[in-house]
Amino acid sequence: MIADDEQKICQLIEKLVDWPGLQMQVAGTAANGLEALEKIQSLHPDIVITDIRMPGYDGLELIRLSKEYCPKTEFIIISGYRHFEYAQTAIRYGVHAYILKPIKKDELTQTLRKLGEKFQENTAREISEEQLKQTLNTDKQTLRRTFFSDFIARRSRERLSWPTEKINQEFRYAFSLGEFCIAVLKMDGRVFDQPKNQAFMADKVENAAARLFKDLVNDYELLFFGGFYYFLFQMQPEHRAGVRRQMKLLLDELRVQGDILQDFAVTAALGKGCEKLSDLEASLDNARQNIEERLVLGTGKLYENEFPENMPVKFTEFTEFGRQFSQALETLEVFPVREVLLKLKAQVLAAEGISGHELLHVAEEVISLYRFSMKNFQIPLEEDVQGKLSTGTRNCASAGELFDYLIREVTVSYEKAAVKKRQKENRPIRVVKQFIAAHYQEAITLEQVSAAAGLSPAYFSTVFKKDTGMTFLEYLSGVRMDAAKHLLKETNRTVADICAAVGYSDVRYFTKSFTKYSGLKPNEYRKLYS
Repeated sequence: MIADDEQKICQLIEKLVDWPGLQMQVAGTAANGLEALEKIQSLHPDIVITDIRMPGYDGLELIRLSKEYCPKTEFIIISGYRHFEYAQTAIRYGVHAYILKPIKKDELTQTLRKLGEKFQENTAREISEEQLKQTLNTDKQTLRRTFFSDFIARRSRERLSWPTEKINQEFRYAFSLGEFCIAVLKMDGRVFDQPKNQAFMADKVENAAARLFKDLVNDYELLFFGGFYYFLFQMQPEHRAGVRRQMKLLLDELRVQGDILQDFAVTAALGKGCEKLSDLEASLDNARQNIEERLVLGTGKLYENEFPENMPVKFTEFTEFGRQFSQALETLEVFPVREVLLKLKAQVLAAEGISGHELLHVAEEVISLYRFSMKNFQIPLEEDVQGKLSTGTRNCASAGELFDYLIREVTVSYEKAAVKKRQKENRPIRVVKQFIAAHYQEAITLEQVSAAAGLSPAYFSTVFKKDTGMTFLEYLSGVRMDAAKHLLKETNRTVADICAAVGYSDVRYFTKSFTKYSGLKPNEYRKLYS
């Protein structure tokens, strides 16, 4: 579905794309936010292309409201605005792409193609998951972990509203009346860059957990996901103190086991309890917020704190950072980018009362701004840079380590991208320099060399001056003068012959230009250097 208050834009998008070729069709169009929301509720489109500013609801409000009715619908924003705030809000609402006007056919087509592939993969995965469920119906452990991993990854969230009896039957749990709770355990250290060390400690975690919790709770499950160990406990409320005590024993045992490893730290967090499975996400969020506190309060502890539902953001300097960061990224130079990030690090670490959750929020803002700015400046990045950086920040054990990682990885990524961008931009200049080297003896013109570069004369002149610090004529004259110097030193040819050999037809003009360039007349230069 296409939503834009300019009818011509809707028509343009309809005609611009080869819909049958993408195995898609336009289900409808809308001229304002109210009409768009009604049609989304009735048509349930897989993809919505929408302007960011429309009467009724603007694009961002439309996305927020639509996600309540059609959570699987993907959105593509078409906008004339480059503001970071719009892009950030779009990301928060799960927008797939943010395309700037004027709309480019290739960019829109490629975005739609990727979304189409994503829907096909999701369909295939759902089919595969159903087949897996049927095939492994008797495999208790697989079924239990499927439920828990889907929950941790925020998939199949509707299951949380199922009756407990259905969960027990489908996934082989033994939940009863009592309290549900999520706990998180995190082991930090570069020692875990080696998979064998991770596997060694994983075995210790599983064995210790089975011994410490099996007889204390009604049921529990353990899952390693994204570098974290997640526990699902179902217990009687009066046993929570016992679970807390056993979590501390688990930390102690792992520290002893980890003594054979260097640079090792382990931290745990216990989320708040809830009576119903449908409230379990609140326990997960609370446990995650608690484990994030190790960034500011240190590792090696068990954290168990309450946090406000909407934690206030104490760090208020991000808008100015965004402006400076974007400006630095546009320079294609690593030093200013690193300086801006170092300044941000100093400001954040000096902020009073900042939480671990907010530190990670700032890191995510930096990563998102980096990706969007690079896209706006048409500087290509490696695949899934946002996902890789986000995973890396979550695996840091302190605020200092978090920012050191972020600065290191962003600057390394940026330097690679900037080199490629400079090479791409400098290619026309290299072509022109090669052309001049081969034809400087001839009467070449600006039009000829700009045509060789594939650029207009005006744009070529701007790019050439920016790259070389000289105009085309100044550069050509320098090439000719250097050639004349060589001929004067290495041959006995007359000045008139050399004048013609380097592309001049007027000996007087050549002599004047050579004298200005070298500080000597041609014959004087020959006597001095030959």
